[in-house]
Amino acid sequence: MSLPSEHATAPEPLAPAFGSPSDPGPRSCAPIVSYVGIATIFIGMAAFVPLALLPFYPDETALAPCFIFPGLIAMAAGYLLYFAVPSPSRAFRLSKGQAAVCTLLIWVIAIAVYAAPFVLAGMLTIPQAVYESTSGLTTTGLSVVDVDTCPQVLLFHRSLTCYLGGVGLVLILTCVITPSGGLGVYNAEGHTDRLLPGTAKTARMILLIYTGIIAAGVLAYCAAGMSLFDAVNISMCAVSTAGFATHAESIAFWASPTIEAITIVLMLAGGLNFLALFLLLQGKVRAFLTHIETPVYFGIVAVGSLVVAGFFLAQGVSENAAEALRDALFQVSSVLTSTGFQTIPSFVDLGAALMFLFMLLMFIGAEARSTSGGIKVYRIAVAARGLGHGLRQRYGSKHRITSIKINRFGKRSVLSADDIEEAQTFVVIYVLVFIVGTFLLILCGATLQEAAFDFASCLGNTGVGTGFLGPSASDAALDIASLGMLLGRLEIIPLFMGASTLVGMIVKRRRHGHQ
Repeated sequence: MSLPSEHATAPEPLAPAFGSPSDPGPRSCAPIVSYVGIATIFIGMAAFVPLALLPFYPDETALAPCFIFPGLIAMAAGYLLYFAVPSPSRAFRLSKGQAAVCTLLIWVIAIAVYAAPFVLAGMLTIPQAVYESTSGLTTTGLSVVDVDTCPQVLLFHRSLTCYLGGVGLVLILTCVITPSGGLGVYNAEGHTDRLLPGTAKTARMILLIYTGIIAAGVLAYCAAGMSLFDAVNISMCAVSTAGFATHAESIAFWASPTIEAITIVLMLAGGLNFLALFLLLQGKVRAFLTHIETPVYFGIVAVGSLVVAGFFLAQGVSENAAEALRDALFQVSSVLTSTGFQTIPSFVDLGAALMFLFMLLMFIGAEARSTSGGIKVYRIAVAARGLGHGLRQRYGSKHRITSIKINRFGKRSVLSADDIEEAQTFVVIYVLVFIVGTFLLILCGATLQEAAFDFASCLGNTGVGTGFLGPSASDAALDIASLGMLLGRLEIIPLFMGASTLVGMIVKRRRHGHQ
């Protein structure tokens, strides 16, 4: 089924209800309706993909309506939205507020559509299904599903949400949306660097790299002894740094050093900045290695693995030094990249010191413009450089340092005051959101340790937890966690901007209606 033509227009009477599609004002609804309509059509089409497994698992055919009805409803709603307004012209560009509203609505619609199969199958309640869907799309990996009894088609559905959310729903949409104005939505998710001239070409290249790494992972896993079904699911969840597993024991199920090594490579690849990864694939090794994030990223993995290995050995988590280093490298890579796969039985019994170290890794996250969550290495590095510069300027010697230079993708560039302020502001906002979320989970009955660790995992899209956010968790706790996951995936500010702009549009339209 093809998408609507960009030249399609709506009946004239409907257009004024949403404003003019060429209206450049930040409160115009028309372009938002148009782009959200296209996105909803795509979301509905993707809901049918798990049905491709039914010929291989015919005993699960009864679950087909659980995917067909949400998909058809989403597609029908998308067509109605799209044809409610004339299509924006090619020259039209979304304002930041409009792009943020589009981003927020697309994610909310996707969460609702992909939560529906769990409810229709009778597996989960609505809050649990929303939590599961949000966890997949935000590539968090926290789950309330019993994977050992879950039908295969629903396991694949979970993994597919991770694939869709890994590089961002909007990035995938840029490959099918023709009017370039819609690409502003991609930037609203925090993606501004370009691999190639033009945002659309960049989006397609990122999607090609992303899918190519997943395909390579599938081949490697099959060669290591995994079944094809497990290989596809685990590879999608490793590269998207999601962490949904097909077995309750996670990666520990296979007890294979080879499979663990493959998973580490895929997780670390998913945690790389796509532009830096593109440079590496082009053979520009020096530019890749000197990029500000690269040494910090791999340095944290190396130092963190050694420290955690010491704790594993001292606490008896691992039997010997080699096993401790192997377990530590896997878990540090998993937590730092916000994947959440495990080779250890539980995080609950690790002790306060280790849980604190893992929380720090959750906060840091991997590289910017990657599939991981957290504050991101780039922001940490820039904020730290800015702080150090400020302290030297205020308390250092009389010699004044006028600028801060960093290596970005092989080029030496000067950090502006805006770059530093933006990074430091995000760090502060991130910590404030973490404090509020932790407090709310405490009100839901969690201990301070459970609340802090689990909300850090939600906000960092990590997917490891204490067990508090499980099948027995209250609806309120799951809702708070779902919001935390979405805040972390959309990097907080676009979500707030989208919500405030949307409220402003509604208030303005109501006032206009009463005039």
